[in-house]
Amino acid sequence: MLCIEIKATRPIIKVLKKLANWVVKKSLSMKYKFFIGVDVSKHTLDVAILESSTNSTEHLQVSNNDDGLADLYAKLNTYSGFNTDQVLFCIEPTGLYSYPLLQYLSKFNIDVWVENAVQIKRSIGLQRGKSDKVDAIRIAQYAFKNHENARLWRPVREVVNKLKHLAALRERLVNTKKMLLVPVEELKKMGDKSTAALLEKSMKKSVTGIENDIIAIEKQMKDIIDNDSQLSKLFNLVTSVVGIGFVTAVNLIIHTNEFTTLKDVRKLACYCGIAPFEYSSGISIKGRKRVHPMANKKLKTNLHMASLSGVRLDSALKAYYERKVAEGKSKLSVLNAVKNKLLARVIAVVNRGTPYVKNNYTNHLVLS
Repeated sequence: MLCIEIKATRPIIKVLKKLANWVVKKSLSMKYKFFIGVDVSKHTLDVAILESSTNSTEHLQVSNNDDGLADLYAKLNTYSGFNTDQVLFCIEPTGLYSYPLLQYLSKFNIDVWVENAVQIKRSIGLQRGKSDKVDAIRIAQYAFKNHENARLWRPVREVVNKLKHLAALRERLVNTKKMLLVPVEELKKMGDKSTAALLEKSMKKSVTGIENDIIAIEKQMKDIIDNDSQLSKLFNLVTSVVGIGFVTAVNLIIHTNEFTTLKDVRKLACYCGIAPFEYSSGISIKGRKRVHPMANKKLKTNLHMASLSGVRLDSALKAYYERKVAEGKSKLSVLNAVKNKLLARVIAVVNRGTPYVKNNYTNHLVLS
């Protein structure tokens, strides 16, 4: 028997990846026969049904509730050759308003693409006029033209959904507390201590109540994590990274759907708004690399606080920070690099399934 050993070089790997992506895209292009764009509002769903074989589009409006969704499904079944495996729904993210539709479609394992509204709008080009019907048709046409690049939505587990709403409630309470206390601190700085004392006394019960609610919510969140083996494992892995605390870990788990939708470091860094991009054109524009303002601002803030903790608590990160600042780098740009390092560590421990070990990264940080 003749055995031939082939060493996969980087160029060969890139070619194989492109080939695999092409095969996936071709299979997707053959899969879908119906492309359904949905413009979601509080009370109604405007639906555009585009049939690829005839390139014809039909519009209908149904109620945004169980009865309306049942009517929509009955309508789809009237189409010749309709099969749930050959349908792609495309919607824009609308928070709670899209929840009934997403849950209903998940029961039938129908493919759903939740696409950013800005992405759809910019892909269409210059448009005049706007209505719910027109928007639904444009979403359906976008799905038809770009379905090869579809990123399919995956339902969130119930425990993660509860954790998400508790985290959102906690954040609202923290912001409310801040809104109450900041004006008082400003009065103190301006020297009006008597008015500041009056305000503090007037809202003491409110602030105490908010603080107690925050503590109770955090306990509920911890109980949810501790009582679910998958969440508990992920949480322990993420928080093993020095600098990543409770809030940052929870938000990373929530916004990546337990690291199932975003597992690539670069893509997650871009989503968090900490990935630097080149800014240049010809010989006239030679700007420095900068992060893009389109980002998940919540995660960006969490990672900023984590980077400050990391520099304070991790000797290698501290040495890296001080060395780069001494070289003339701005403090914010160095902190941004620290954010990327922390995110890389998080992804590494999640993919590996073992906690962070400090010694594994020390040499890399010193040399980088």
